[in-house]
Amino acid sequence: MLTPAILGSLQVPVSAAPSAPALFSILAGQTVEATLEAILPEGLLLRLADGKQLEAQGSLPFPMGSTLTLTALPLPEGAGVRLQVIRATPPPSPALLAPLVHGEAAPLLARLQSGAAETPLAELLRSLLQAGASVAEQPEAWSTWIKEGMKALADPASSPAEAAFHRLQAKEGTAWFELPLPWATGAEPLRIWIEEERDPGGGTAEPVHRVFLSVPFSALGEVRLGLEQRQAGLRARLWLQHPEQVAALRAELEAELATLGRPVELQVLALPPGTPDLRAMAGASPLQAMG
Repeated sequence: MLTPAILGSLQVPVSAAPSAPALFSILAGQTVEATLEAILPEGLLLRLADGKQLEAQGSLPFPMGSTLTLTALPLPEGAGVRLQVIRATPPPSPALLAPLVHGEAAPLLARLQSGAAETPLAELLRSLLQAGASVAEQPEAWSTWIKEGMKALADPASSPAEAAFHRLQAKEGTAWFELPLPWATGAEPLRIWIEEERDPGGGTAEPVHRVFLSVPFSALGEVRLGLEQRQAGLRARLWLQHPEQVAALRAELEAELATLGRPVELQVLALPPGTPDLRAMAGASPLQAMG
């Protein structure tokens, strides 16, 4: 039998619950289920399957509400119990947040390829597939696909499961979309995060708009682009796995950005291996996200 991996460890010393020696004798040597209830100043609060609560010392990298499978082992000299985490199941996500948790690209592509009622986006997908990979070299094809895809995901008639999520985000001044790439079968989707910086006091502070994109390319790998628009101009941040690959294109990029008619500050940065998904970057503070 394989020994289960230990995902974390907690301790419950006798001094933490002197009135529950019977609980320790029951736990010792057993495998139990518990729910992670709260973070305490010196540890965590667990709720056992029978409803009993237990304070444990230590920390775990799991969100509140996670279900934990714990192996309880006695500490030396009857000092308490060590709880070893051998399985952790995150809490279920609200259905409304499913697009943020699970993405939108796969279900959207499945709907478009199902052969059901024709939609403008389905017709566009078919035309892009017929055109082949060469269409990826046409900026207007990208622009049309992104705009029509975002419109379809926010339309209750086209995307009843996702549209409510986008209405909720619009109230918060943010937007998250994942779109499949018709010319890159099996590739990671195009990811887009949009945020608007609002004055929390309701004043007339300078409006700030930011857009983050993540796109996979066969030659460049994953490319991320961050744009921040202010009255003073535009900040652009380009993250690449190998920044030197874009050196020959930098002058052309800057010239293209200059046609916008406003000052542009461009930085090309390295995208380290193992960088978290764009959702983690977009959820960070704006200053940190823009570099």
